[in-house]
Amino acid sequence: GFYDRFRGRLMFPICDEQGRAVGFSGRILTDAKDQPKYVNSPETPIFQKGRILFALDKAKRSVLDEKFAIVCEGQVDTISCHEAGVENVVAPQGTALTEQHARILKRYAEEVVLMFDADAAGQNAIVRSAEPLWDAGVVIRVAVLPPGHDPDSFVKAFGAEKLKELVTKAPSFFLYLLDRLSQQHDPRTERGKLQIARQMAEWLARIPTPILLATYAQQTAKRLDIGEDVLRKEVTKLTGRRRDRSGMTGGDDEADDT
Repeated sequence: GFYDRFRGRLMFPICDEQGRAVGFSGRILTDAKDQPKYVNSPETPIFQKGRILFALDKAKRSVLDEKFAIVCEGQVDTISCHEAGVENVVAPQGTALTEQHARILKRYAEEVVLMFDADAAGQNAIVRSAEPLWDAGVVIRVAVLPPGHDPDSFVKAFGAEKLKELVTKAPSFFLYLLDRLSQQHDPRTERGKLQIARQMAEWLARIPTPILLATYAQQTAKRLDIGEDVLRKEVTKLTGRRRDRSGMTGGDDEADDT
């Protein structure tokens, strides 16, 4: 027989940039582990998850005024921020940010603050979401929430002013990534230095701005206690490989997240 696609879920209308409803998203109301947290409408010519940002129609004026956008993971986080008076907040539709999302955000601001859940899944999503923003030349900062919190629970527990303070003090994505890798790999060991240097070099090789490249290379070399010239050689090597791959493929294929 038939059953409701959104059974047992709290419904959110999804609007385009002009505020027109183009689809729906349903958040599960139970603790069922065998069901996805969010279910979206099927994709249509006017509703494509990789091109829609939840609440952008309501946030775009505030994003322009504040000169940066805050990106959360879900609708509840976004709504709670808006209710608390922090209105330059949007969210992707259950996927990491895409190239299209990055281009849309860059139309409104040159800077984005990623504010995802404090758990491991949220922190991994930060790195995935940073990639298209980084490639688009958007300045990225990361608001790190205390363990056990997401934006919704944080603003309810500590209030809007604390949330604004957290966003104001948010470090650059590059420093966030350097700290994260230093926690995963011991920078005092040869193996740890090698792992951190290789992964940081991958990001450094994608920086088009010489000033930022020099700044981040110096910070990385200092943290690892290695010569900046050594790190620069690794970056140059990776940059050459990226150019070779780009020439061979003629550009990256567009990926569709589910």
